[in-house]
Amino acid sequence: MSTELLITYSFIDFIHKVLGITTLPPLNVVARFILAVIGAVLTYLGYKRVLEPLIMIPMGIGMISANLAYIVTVGNPHVNINFTNMSNLFVYWLQPFYNFMFSNGLIACLVFFGIGVMTDITFLMARPYLSFILAAFAELGTIVTLPIAINLGFTPRQAAAIALIGGADGPIVLYSSLRLAPKLFVPITVVGYLYLSILYIFQKGLDELTIPSRFMGIYMDPTKLPKISPKEKLVFSIVVTALLSLLFPQASPLIVSFFLGVIIKEAGIRRYIRMLDEVILSLSTFILALTLGTLTTVDVIFDPIVLKILVLGIIALTLSSIGGSIGGLIMYYLSGGKINPLLGPAAVSCVPTTAKISHKLAVKHNPRNYLIVFAMGPNIAGVITTAIIASIYLALFT
Repeated sequence: MSTELLITYSFIDFIHKVLGITTLPPLNVVARFILAVIGAVLTYLGYKRVLEPLIMIPMGIGMISANLAYIVTVGNPHVNINFTNMSNLFVYWLQPFYNFMFSNGLIACLVFFGIGVMTDITFLMARPYLSFILAAFAELGTIVTLPIAINLGFTPRQAAAIALIGGADGPIVLYSSLRLAPKLFVPITVVGYLYLSILYIFQKGLDELTIPSRFMGIYMDPTKLPKISPKEKLVFSIVVTALLSLLFPQASPLIVSFFLGVIIKEAGIRRYIRMLDEVILSLSTFILALTLGTLTTVDVIFDPIVLKILVLGIIALTLSSIGGSIGGLIMYYLSGGKINPLLGPAAVSCVPTTAKISHKLAVKHNPRNYLIVFAMGPNIAGVITTAIIASIYLALFT
């Protein structure tokens, strides 16, 4: 072989070692650049507050880096999707978080600690029947999407994991998909969080489409809410935790995490409150979003099955939102016009996003309204009902 050929091959080998992406097929490279651009768009939309910045900025940056940084024999230098191979811990810098926080659902429980410590359960306790009835209507998507997904070729386990996107609760989607459909965990969770981040745009339009504007301004007087003491909230949380853990053990880790956060808040343990809110919730949300971003690579996202998940996810969320609106309208008529129907879609359990959407729409149609204090009741009930349905699916299909 001539010296020129040796030099050429040596140069090409050098390029391949330095720029690993050059060893991949051209279509794969193009797809990676497309995902990197999508990651940049998500980051920008998070920066502009169009999408949820706490999720979208680290997720977007993770997508950019994971798709452009390719190392021969290593692949994605950040994390390997296989968490059963312990040797990966010594290669990928995010692998310890992924192995020890995702594979067992710990990351979802940590997020629930923070959500619990931020949550006020006053209206849930004041009107529990109303809250849970509305929450049941808002689970329409988690129930109806299951048979639809099965008919589209998914196994019952996979279909159940996808259907839970309709519960609009990211940690529950993550927790359940890891157990029900571990091979589809990344696309299901990414789709779930992506859709949850656009709920401000998505659900507002659905609410306006399904609830007559003349009903949105119905005034509910917050001064008529009964006074509930921290002691009563603490006792309620303990009883509910015990009861739900007994009846739905599959979801007990999530239930315990959420209500322990509530109990700490009501007990007034300031050090724990600050830790769970400012440290645990912030860190776990950041790690969750960044790790999901670095897992969003070509081999995961460009699987044809992902398109089905995208469609089913939007079906599930749409049906849940419509179900909430139906429930809100029914309770409006049953109450003689005293209940604002916007409480229905607030029961879609993305805490506190959907409650805020209902509140803003109510204020838009009647500036006197302060619906958020009422909307948090069905919102929290939605978390509980979604956890219950997840527990039932886990019991049935695992």
